[in-house]
Amino acid sequence: VEMDGVWRAARFEAAEVRMLARALRAPKSLSPNVGENLKVRARSLSRIRSFFETGGFVEVETPMLVPCPGMEPHLTAFETAYGDRGQERRLFLHTSPEYGMKRLLGAGFERIFQICKAFRHEAAGAMHNPEFTILEWYRAYADYEAIMADSEALIYELAMEINETPHVCYKGRTVDVTPPWERLSLGEAFARYAGIEIDPGGDPERFVGSARENGLASVTCDDGYESAFFKVFLDRVEGQLGREKPTILTDYPADMAALAKLKPGRPDLAERFEIYIAGVELANGFTELNDPAEQRVRFETEALERRSNGSSVYPVDEAFLEAMEAGIPPAGGIAMGVDRLVMLLTGAKTIGEVIAFPFCEQ
Repeated sequence: VEMDGVWRAARFEAAEVRMLARALRAPKSLSPNVGENLKVRARSLSRIRSFFETGGFVEVETPMLVPCPGMEPHLTAFETAYGDRGQERRLFLHTSPEYGMKRLLGAGFERIFQICKAFRHEAAGAMHNPEFTILEWYRAYADYEAIMADSEALIYELAMEINETPHVCYKGRTVDVTPPWERLSLGEAFARYAGIEIDPGGDPERFVGSARENGLASVTCDDGYESAFFKVFLDRVEGQLGREKPTILTDYPADMAALAKLKPGRPDLAERFEIYIAGVELANGFTELNDPAEQRVRFETEALERRSNGSSVYPVDEAFLEAMEAGIPPAGGIAMGVDRLVMLLTGAKTIGEVIAFPFCEQ
Protein backbone atom coordinates (compact mmCIF):
# COMPACT_ATOMS: atom_id res chain seq x y z
CA VAL A 1 0.00 0.00 0.00
CA GLU A 2 1.31 3.48 -0.83
CA MET A 3 1.19 5.88 2.12
CA ASP A 4 2.66 9.39 1.92
CA GLY A 5 4.69 8.40 -1.13
CA VAL A 6 6.13 5.30 0.56
CA TRP A 7 5.18 1.72 -0.22
CA ARG A 8 4.42 -0.20 3.00
CA ALA A 9 3.50 -3.85 3.57
CA ALA A 10 -0.19 -4.36 4.31
CA ARG A 11 -1.95 -7.28 5.93
CA PHE A 12 -5.18 -8.63 4.42
CA GLU A 13 -7.55 -11.32 5.62
CA ALA A 14 -9.73 -13.44 3.32
CA ALA A 15 -13.40 -13.14 4.17
CA GLU A 16 -14.46 -16.04 1.92
CA VAL A 17 -12.87 -18.74 -0.25
CA ARG A 18 -14.82 -20.18 -3.19
CA MET A 19 -13.86 -22.73 -5.84
CA LEU A 20 -14.24 -21.14 -9.27
CA ALA A 21 -13.42 -24.20 -11.39
CA ARG A 22 -12.70 -27.84 -10.63
CA ALA A 23 -9.50 -29.25 -12.21
CA LEU A 24 -9.79 -33.01 -12.71
CA ARG A 25 -6.58 -33.36 -14.69
CA ALA A 26 -3.46 -31.43 -15.59
CA PRO A 27 -4.24 -28.89 -18.32
CA LYS A 28 -2.95 -29.41 -21.84
CA SER A 29 -1.22 -26.13 -22.55
CA LEU A 30 -0.18 -24.68 -25.90
CA SER A 31 3.52 -24.80 -26.68
CA PRO A 32 5.28 -21.43 -26.23
CA ASN A 33 5.75 -21.12 -30.00
CA VAL A 34 2.05 -21.59 -30.71
CA GLY A 35 1.08 -19.07 -28.04
CA GLU A 36 3.36 -16.40 -29.47
CA ASN A 37 2.37 -17.24 -33.05
CA LEU A 38 -1.30 -16.77 -32.21
CA LYS A 39 -0.50 -13.25 -31.02
CA VAL A 40 1.29 -12.59 -34.32
CA ARG A 41 -1.71 -14.02 -36.14
CA ALA A 42 -4.04 -11.61 -34.35
CA ARG A 43 -1.80 -8.64 -35.17
CA SER A 44 -1.58 -9.78 -38.80
CA LEU A 45 -5.36 -10.03 -39.19
CA SER A 46 -5.76 -6.57 -37.70
CA ARG A 47 -3.17 -5.15 -40.10
CA ILE A 48 -4.76 -6.87 -43.10
CA ARG A 49 -8.11 -5.28 -42.29
CA SER A 50 -6.48 -1.88 -41.84
CA PHE A 51 -4.67 -2.22 -45.19
CA PHE A 52 -7.87 -2.88 -47.12
CA GLU A 53 -10.03 -0.39 -45.26
CA THR A 54 -7.43 2.32 -45.96
CA GLY A 55 -7.57 1.30 -49.63
CA GLY A 56 -11.33 1.83 -49.83
CA PHE A 57 -12.30 -1.85 -49.69
CA VAL A 58 -15.45 -3.09 -47.96
CA GLU A 59 -15.20 -6.22 -45.81
CA VAL A 60 -17.95 -8.66 -46.79
CA GLU A 61 -19.31 -12.02 -45.70
CA THR A 62 -20.70 -14.71 -47.97
CA PRO A 63 -22.21 -18.10 -47.03
CA MET A 64 -19.88 -20.94 -46.12
CA LEU A 65 -22.67 -23.51 -46.57
CA VAL A 66 -23.46 -23.50 -50.28
CA PRO A 67 -25.31 -25.62 -52.89
CA CYS A 68 -22.42 -25.40 -55.40
CA PRO A 69 -18.85 -25.57 -54.04
CA GLY A 70 -16.99 -25.21 -57.35
CA MET A 71 -16.17 -27.62 -60.14
CA GLU A 72 -12.36 -27.62 -60.29
CA PRO A 73 -11.31 -31.26 -60.84
CA HIS A 74 -8.58 -31.25 -58.18
CA LEU A 75 -10.82 -29.99 -55.32
CA THR A 76 -13.04 -32.13 -53.11
CA ALA A 77 -15.62 -30.46 -50.87
CA PHE A 78 -17.11 -31.58 -47.56
CA GLU A 79 -20.73 -32.54 -48.13
CA THR A 80 -23.76 -32.39 -45.84
CA ALA A 81 -27.56 -32.19 -46.12
CA TYR A 82 -30.26 -29.88 -44.82
CA GLY A 83 -33.98 -30.51 -44.39
CA ASP A 84 -36.41 -33.19 -43.29
CA ARG A 85 -35.77 -36.84 -44.07
CA GLY A 86 -36.66 -37.58 -47.67
CA GLN A 87 -36.49 -33.91 -48.59
CA GLU A 88 -32.88 -33.19 -47.78
CA ARG A 89 -31.09 -30.53 -49.75
CA ARG A 90 -27.52 -31.36 -50.80
CA LEU A 91 -25.11 -28.72 -49.46
CA PHE A 92 -21.36 -28.25 -49.17
CA LEU A 93 -18.85 -26.30 -47.12
CA HIS A 94 -17.30 -23.91 -49.61
CA THR A 95 -13.75 -24.40 -50.88
CA SER A 96 -13.52 -20.63 -51.49
CA PRO A 97 -15.88 -17.64 -51.18
CA GLU A 98 -15.12 -16.71 -54.80
CA TYR A 99 -18.55 -17.24 -56.40
CA GLY A 100 -20.37 -15.22 -53.76
CA MET A 101 -17.86 -12.40 -53.88
CA LYS A 102 -18.11 -12.12 -57.66
CA ARG A 103 -21.88 -11.91 -57.33
CA LEU A 104 -21.29 -8.92 -55.06
CA LEU A 105 -19.13 -7.36 -57.79
CA GLY A 106 -22.14 -7.67 -60.07
CA ALA A 107 -24.30 -6.01 -57.39
CA GLY A 108 -22.14 -2.89 -57.52
CA PHE A 109 -19.43 -3.48 -54.90
CA GLU A 110 -16.22 -2.43 -56.65
CA ARG A 111 -13.60 -3.17 -53.96
CA ILE A 112 -14.27 -6.02 -51.53
CA PHE A 113 -12.30 -8.35 -49.27
CA GLN A 114 -13.12 -11.25 -46.99
CA ILE A 115 -11.28 -13.24 -44.33
CA CYS A 116 -13.06 -16.52 -43.63
CA LYS A 117 -12.74 -20.26 -43.17
CA ALA A 118 -12.58 -22.48 -46.24
CA PHE A 119 -12.73 -26.27 -46.38
CA ARG A 120 -11.02 -28.76 -48.67
CA HIS A 121 -11.15 -32.53 -48.28
CA GLU A 122 -7.41 -33.11 -48.56
CA ALA A 123 -4.92 -34.86 -46.31
CA ALA A 124 -3.84 -32.85 -43.28
CA GLY A 125 -0.12 -32.19 -43.22
CA ALA A 126 2.64 -29.69 -42.56
CA MET A 127 1.25 -27.23 -45.12
CA HIS A 128 -2.49 -27.98 -45.14
CA ASN A 129 -5.35 -28.12 -42.66
CA PRO A 130 -8.70 -29.32 -44.07
CA GLU A 131 -10.26 -26.26 -42.39
CA PHE A 132 -8.12 -23.21 -43.11
CA THR A 133 -8.32 -19.42 -43.18
CA ILE A 134 -8.41 -17.68 -46.53
CA LEU A 135 -8.14 -14.03 -47.56
CA GLU A 136 -9.76 -13.03 -50.83
CA TRP A 137 -10.08 -9.63 -52.42
CA TYR A 138 -11.48 -8.35 -55.72
CA ARG A 139 -11.13 -5.08 -57.60
CA ALA A 140 -13.61 -4.09 -60.31
CA TYR A 141 -12.11 -2.51 -63.44
CA ALA A 142 -8.70 -3.98 -62.70
CA ASP A 143 -6.63 -6.91 -63.94
CA TYR A 144 -4.14 -9.34 -62.46
CA GLU A 145 -1.34 -6.76 -62.60
CA ALA A 146 -3.25 -4.56 -60.12
CA ILE A 147 -3.76 -7.54 -57.81
CA MET A 148 -0.03 -8.34 -57.98
CA ALA A 149 0.73 -4.77 -56.87
CA ASP A 150 -1.78 -5.09 -54.00
CA SER A 151 -0.08 -8.31 -52.88
CA GLU A 152 3.39 -6.75 -52.88
CA ALA A 153 2.21 -3.79 -50.81
CA LEU A 154 0.22 -5.92 -48.33
CA ILE A 155 2.97 -8.40 -47.53
CA TYR A 156 5.62 -5.67 -47.32
CA GLU A 157 3.46 -3.81 -44.77
CA LEU A 158 2.87 -7.00 -42.78
CA ALA A 159 6.58 -7.81 -42.65
CA MET A 160 7.39 -4.30 -41.45
CA GLU A 161 4.61 -4.47 -38.85
CA ILE A 162 5.45 -7.91 -37.48
CA ASN A 163 9.21 -8.22 -38.03
CA GLU A 164 10.15 -4.52 -38.23
CA THR A 165 12.15 -5.42 -41.31
CA PRO A 166 11.25 -6.14 -44.95
CA HIS A 167 12.51 -9.71 -44.53
CA VAL A 168 10.85 -13.00 -43.68
CA CYS A 169 12.89 -16.01 -42.62
CA TYR A 170 11.63 -19.49 -43.38
CA LYS A 171 13.52 -22.80 -43.14
CA GLY A 172 16.90 -21.09 -43.26
CA ARG A 173 16.01 -18.76 -46.13
CA THR A 174 15.82 -15.00 -45.73
CA VAL A 175 13.55 -13.41 -48.32
CA ASP A 176 13.37 -9.67 -48.96
CA VAL A 177 9.72 -8.77 -49.62
CA THR A 178 10.40 -5.17 -50.66
CA PRO A 179 8.57 -4.43 -53.94
CA PRO A 180 8.97 -4.97 -56.81
CA TRP A 181 9.09 -8.76 -56.74
CA GLU A 182 10.40 -11.14 -59.37
CA ARG A 183 7.94 -11.81 -62.17
CA LEU A 184 8.50 -15.03 -64.04
CA SER A 185 6.31 -16.67 -66.64
CA LEU A 186 5.65 -20.37 -66.24
CA GLY A 187 7.51 -21.02 -69.49
CA GLU A 188 10.56 -19.10 -68.22
CA ALA A 189 10.47 -21.01 -64.92
CA PHE A 190 10.42 -24.40 -66.67
CA ALA A 191 13.33 -23.35 -68.89
CA ARG A 192 15.40 -22.02 -65.98
CA TYR A 193 14.86 -24.77 -63.42
CA ALA A 194 13.90 -27.87 -65.44
CA GLY A 195 15.78 -27.28 -68.70
CA ILE A 196 12.55 -27.51 -70.69
CA GLU A 197 12.45 -24.81 -73.33
CA ILE A 198 9.01 -25.75 -74.64
CA ASP A 199 6.18 -23.48 -73.53
CA PRO A 200 4.04 -25.50 -71.08
CA GLY A 201 0.99 -24.00 -72.77
CA GLY A 202 2.07 -25.44 -76.11
CA ASP A 203 2.41 -28.97 -77.49
CA PRO A 204 1.65 -31.49 -74.67
CA GLU A 205 3.44 -34.42 -76.33
CA ARG A 206 6.62 -32.43 -76.86
CA PHE A 207 6.43 -31.24 -73.26
CA VAL A 208 6.27 -34.81 -71.91
CA GLY A 209 9.06 -35.90 -74.24
CA SER A 210 11.29 -33.00 -73.23
CA ALA A 211 10.73 -33.77 -69.55
CA ARG A 212 11.96 -37.32 -70.06
CA GLU A 213 14.94 -36.12 -72.11
CA ASN A 214 15.93 -33.84 -69.25
CA GLY A 215 16.23 -36.66 -66.77
CA LEU A 216 12.86 -36.54 -65.03
CA ALA A 217 12.56 -40.26 -64.45
CA SER A 218 9.24 -39.80 -62.61
CA VAL A 219 7.63 -38.79 -65.91
CA THR A 220 6.63 -41.87 -67.89
CA CYS A 221 5.23 -42.41 -71.37
CA ASP A 222 1.89 -43.22 -69.75
CA ASP A 223 1.65 -39.79 -68.14
CA GLY A 224 -0.83 -37.35 -69.55
CA TYR A 225 0.10 -33.73 -69.96
CA GLU A 226 -1.27 -32.56 -66.61
CA SER A 227 0.37 -35.39 -64.67
CA ALA A 228 3.73 -34.71 -66.33
CA PHE A 229 3.32 -30.99 -65.77
CA PHE A 230 2.89 -31.33 -62.03
CA LYS A 231 5.66 -33.89 -61.67
CA VAL A 232 8.12 -31.51 -63.35
CA PHE A 233 6.82 -28.53 -61.40
CA LEU A 234 7.04 -30.22 -58.00
CA ASP A 235 10.36 -31.98 -58.65
CA ARG A 236 12.30 -29.17 -60.29
CA VAL A 237 10.54 -25.82 -60.14
CA GLU A 238 8.48 -25.07 -57.03
CA GLY A 239 11.29 -25.32 -54.48
CA GLN A 240 13.39 -22.82 -56.42
CA LEU A 241 10.78 -20.06 -56.42
CA GLY A 242 10.98 -17.04 -54.13
CA ARG A 243 14.37 -17.86 -52.65
CA GLU A 244 15.73 -14.30 -52.29
CA LYS A 245 12.75 -12.23 -53.44
CA PRO A 246 9.17 -13.44 -53.74
CA THR A 247 8.34 -14.84 -57.17
CA ILE A 248 5.12 -14.04 -59.00
CA LEU A 249 4.63 -16.92 -61.43
CA THR A 250 2.47 -15.86 -64.36
CA ASP A 251 0.68 -17.08 -67.48
CA TYR A 252 -0.61 -20.58 -66.84
CA PRO A 253 -2.00 -22.96 -69.47
CA ALA A 254 -5.60 -22.07 -70.28
CA ASP A 255 -6.90 -25.44 -69.08
CA MET A 256 -5.38 -24.82 -65.61
CA ALA A 257 -7.26 -21.57 -65.00
CA ALA A 258 -10.97 -22.34 -64.84
CA LEU A 259 -12.06 -18.88 -63.70
CA ALA A 260 -9.48 -16.66 -65.45
CA LYS A 261 -9.55 -14.67 -68.66
CA LEU A 262 -7.35 -15.84 -71.51
CA LYS A 263 -4.28 -13.82 -72.40
CA PRO A 264 -4.81 -11.50 -75.41
CA GLY A 265 -3.05 -12.96 -78.44
CA ARG A 266 -2.30 -16.22 -76.59
CA PRO A 267 -5.52 -18.23 -76.26
CA ASP A 268 -3.48 -21.17 -74.93
CA LEU A 269 -2.52 -19.13 -71.84
CA ALA A 270 -4.56 -17.53 -69.08
CA GLU A 271 -4.01 -14.40 -67.00
CA ARG A 272 -3.44 -16.38 -63.83
CA PHE A 273 -0.58 -15.99 -61.34
CA GLU A 274 0.66 -17.58 -58.15
CA ILE A 275 2.88 -16.11 -55.43
CA TYR A 276 5.80 -18.08 -53.98
CA ILE A 277 7.92 -17.09 -51.01
CA ALA A 278 10.78 -19.38 -49.93
CA GLY A 279 9.30 -22.16 -52.07
CA VAL A 280 5.89 -21.86 -50.38
CA GLU A 281 2.80 -21.37 -52.54
CA LEU A 282 0.97 -18.49 -50.89
CA ALA A 283 -1.69 -17.17 -53.28
CA ASN A 284 -3.51 -17.72 -56.54
CA GLY A 285 -4.88 -14.79 -58.56
CA PHE A 286 -6.54 -14.00 -61.89
CA THR A 287 -7.88 -11.48 -64.24
CA GLU A 288 -11.42 -12.74 -63.70
CA LEU A 289 -13.46 -14.34 -66.45
CA ASN A 290 -16.80 -12.50 -66.79
CA ASP A 291 -18.20 -14.12 -69.94
CA PRO A 292 -21.17 -16.30 -68.86
CA ALA A 293 -21.21 -18.43 -72.03
CA GLU A 294 -17.52 -19.27 -71.73
CA GLN A 295 -17.89 -19.92 -68.01
CA ARG A 296 -20.73 -22.39 -68.60
CA VAL A 297 -18.64 -24.27 -71.18
CA ARG A 298 -15.77 -24.49 -68.69
CA PHE A 299 -18.08 -25.80 -65.96
CA GLU A 300 -19.39 -28.48 -68.33
CA THR A 301 -15.86 -29.48 -69.33
CA GLU A 302 -14.81 -29.75 -65.68
CA ALA A 303 -17.90 -31.82 -64.86
CA LEU A 304 -16.92 -34.29 -67.58
CA GLU A 305 -13.38 -34.44 -66.22
CA ARG A 306 -14.62 -35.04 -62.67
CA ARG A 307 -16.91 -37.80 -63.91
CA SER A 308 -14.10 -39.45 -65.88
CA ASN A 309 -11.72 -39.55 -62.92
CA GLY A 310 -14.34 -40.86 -60.51
CA SER A 311 -14.82 -37.65 -58.51
CA SER A 312 -18.18 -36.38 -57.32
CA VAL A 313 -19.84 -34.08 -59.83
CA TYR A 314 -21.17 -30.96 -58.16
CA PRO A 315 -24.12 -28.86 -59.33
CA VAL A 316 -23.44 -25.90 -61.61
CA ASP A 317 -23.86 -22.62 -59.75
CA GLU A 318 -26.70 -21.12 -61.75
CA ALA A 319 -26.95 -18.09 -59.45
CA PHE A 320 -23.33 -17.27 -60.24
CA LEU A 321 -23.94 -17.62 -63.98
CA GLU A 322 -27.10 -15.50 -63.73
CA ALA A 323 -25.03 -12.77 -62.05
CA MET A 324 -22.58 -12.97 -64.96
CA GLU A 325 -25.44 -12.70 -67.43
CA ALA A 326 -26.68 -9.58 -65.61
CA GLY A 327 -23.16 -8.16 -65.83
CA ILE A 328 -20.08 -8.58 -63.68
CA PRO A 329 -17.52 -5.84 -64.43
CA PRO A 330 -13.97 -6.62 -65.52
CA ALA A 331 -12.05 -7.43 -62.35
CA GLY A 332 -8.96 -8.89 -60.79
CA GLY A 333 -9.03 -11.13 -57.73
CA ILE A 334 -6.93 -13.37 -55.53
CA ALA A 335 -7.11 -16.03 -52.80
CA MET A 336 -4.31 -15.99 -50.22
CA GLY A 337 -3.70 -18.56 -47.49
CA VAL A 338 -3.64 -16.75 -44.14
CA ASP A 339 -2.21 -19.71 -42.21
CA ARG A 340 0.74 -20.01 -44.61
CA LEU A 341 1.24 -16.25 -44.50
CA VAL A 342 1.53 -16.38 -40.71
CA MET A 343 3.94 -19.31 -41.06
CA LEU A 344 6.19 -17.16 -43.22
CA LEU A 345 5.97 -14.19 -40.85
CA THR A 346 6.84 -16.31 -37.80
CA GLY A 347 9.16 -18.90 -39.34
CA ALA A 348 6.85 -21.71 -38.18
CA LYS A 349 7.70 -25.04 -39.81
CA THR A 350 4.15 -26.46 -39.86
CA ILE A 351 0.66 -25.08 -40.15
CA GLY A 352 -0.13 -26.61 -36.76
CA GLU A 353 2.17 -24.05 -35.13
CA VAL A 354 0.04 -21.09 -36.23
CA ILE A 355 -3.49 -22.33 -35.41
CA ALA A 356 -4.86 -23.13 -31.98
CA PHE A 357 -6.43 -26.50 -32.77
CA PRO A 358 -4.90 -28.32 -35.77
CA PHE A 359 -7.13 -30.90 -37.40
CA CYS A 360 -4.81 -33.77 -36.47
CA GLU A 361 -5.10 -32.88 -32.74
CA GLN A 362 -8.89 -32.58 -32.50
